Amino acid sequence: MIDESNPAGRLHKILSQAKAQPDNKTVKFAWSKTLGVEEDDIVVTKSVIELYSLSQEIQSLIKMNENLNHDLYLSSFHRIDRVFFPLNLGTTWQGAKQHLTEEALTRLQFCAQELSGFYSEESLTKEDLADIIKKTDELYDSLYNSTLPTVLRLTLLEEVQRIRNAISLYQIKGAKGLKEALQGAIGAVVANQEELKKAKNENDEVITKLGTLLDKMDSFASKALKIHKIIKAPISFLIEKFSSNNEEQDSELEVASET
Repeated sequence: MIDESNPAGRLHKILSQAKAQPDNKTVKFAWSKTLGVEEDDIVVTKSVIELYSLSQEIQSLIKMNENLNHDLYLSSFHRIDRVFFPLNLGTTWQGAKQHLTEEALTRLQFCAQELSGFYSEESLTKEDLADIIKKTDELYDSLYNSTLPTVLRLTLLEEVQRIRNAISLYQIKGAKGLKEALQGAIGAVVANQEELKKAKNENDEVITKLGTLLDKMDSFASKALKIHKIIKAPISFLIEKFSSNNEEQDSELEVASET
């Protein structure tokens, strides 16, 4: 059984599904159905670019192991990458599909087996992802209709959209993508802690939803990647804590300047 908890395993699963798409359909249709994304030029193109990035990541991980025969493991990646580019969305799938040979998929399977020795993720359930999607959509709507200052509101909406993108690309990027989106959102919260604290009374529900979503994502990402949680307390507490720390630092600076 192929280990699908690492980048090579994920790519093998996706390409195996892509190979099953009808020859007479368009490239856009084939990728849309394989990846479960909207049959839109921009959406499909972005997803295929992420697949190419995944291919590059696998090759880099294999090359990190100097004890491996790199030619043996990587010799078919030139074929795999030609499935992605050139990307002619309107042409028939048969042309790109011909590069998905059994040899290429078998070598990719070997890569998955090799990576399983040091790289693995615990897959999130459909229920987990559905819960994140629900909380993300609710937060986006609440932020959009909130009375937060315009710049702060747009900043947080942008971070929530990044989380949405990470969720849509989960089957490609795995929990690593969720963690990256989480880190960006936490950074935005920390950078805007003073504004959030001032707006807390009038927008308590929005900030609570923000904290709930980030805490949930942190739990999922840490569980999947087998790492410690980034957030050690609710976001509302973090805002107060950081603000208190800043006040203490300001007081210390004032005392130091007086002496």
